[in-house]
Amino acid sequence: MRFDRISQSQLLRTWLEAFSDYAVDMSGVTEKLIECRCIKNNVDFDISVGAFDDERMVGFTLIGVDRFQDELAAFDAGTGIVPEFRGQGLARKMFDHATPQLESQGVTRFLLEVLQVNEPAIRAYTKAGFEVTRELACFKLKLDEPIFSSEPPTAIEVKEVDRASVAGFSTEVDWQPSWENGFLAIEKTPDQLLILGAFERDRCVGVIVYTPLLNWIMTLVVSRTHRRRGVGSALVQGLVERLPGGLTEVKLLNVDRSDEGMLTFLERLGFDHWIDQYEMARDI
Repeated sequence: MRFDRISQSQLLRTWLEAFSDYAVDMSGVTEKLIECRCIKNNVDFDISVGAFDDERMVGFTLIGVDRFQDELAAFDAGTGIVPEFRGQGLARKMFDHATPQLESQGVTRFLLEVLQVNEPAIRAYTKAGFEVTRELACFKLKLDEPIFSSEPPTAIEVKEVDRASVAGFSTEVDWQPSWENGFLAIEKTPDQLLILGAFERDRCVGVIVYTPLLNWIMTLVVSRTHRRRGVGSALVQGLVERLPGGLTEVKLLNVDRSDEGMLTFLERLGFDHWIDQYEMARDI
């Protein structure tokens, strides 16, 4: 059955069933949230694959196609298999089913992200030819207590900016953002984003991007010439002050584990190291 003929409600039912025992709580996922993630990850439903038992969808792989690290790549934006159909090699079969179409489009790499505690999935992806390319750390910041002990630098003004202001910081990152948080994903995210810039006089020297629907910080970047001056702290504080009431925490996902400076900075601000992922990839 063609994936683009699958209703959103059917996909949601399978998603909730497939992730019912996931290490991260997925019970609050909605059709709108799945739609948002599909758009921002550039999912192509003509390439994405569903697995069926008669008319029942029992597995799926949502596949995005876009530029990543200077090549045309594919990204697994979500693979789920309902519990009773696991262990049958469905993940590999779905990847193999999509491969000829990816090849015809000129895609050269296939990437995915997987929780490090999800050992069965890691084994399945390894059997499908994927190898670990890097480790990604995920954080949570609890909002139910004061987290800032000092005022931001008086020379820095934090204010809302538009998406166009973010693109210029692509040359200021020390490592390639994950597919989920990349600059292309920020451009494509369909829902309203909260984007703040830190200004020294009239120059924007840092940005932070937050997606309310997903409740996570997609990027936090400070110009290399303005690091260790309190700019990053001012951006996080500015974001926290603007978050809607009722939130108890905010997530910041997929920090490259090799960036010890960023890890230390986040922990100093009160972010809790929550869980880790592997980025995995295979050649097409």
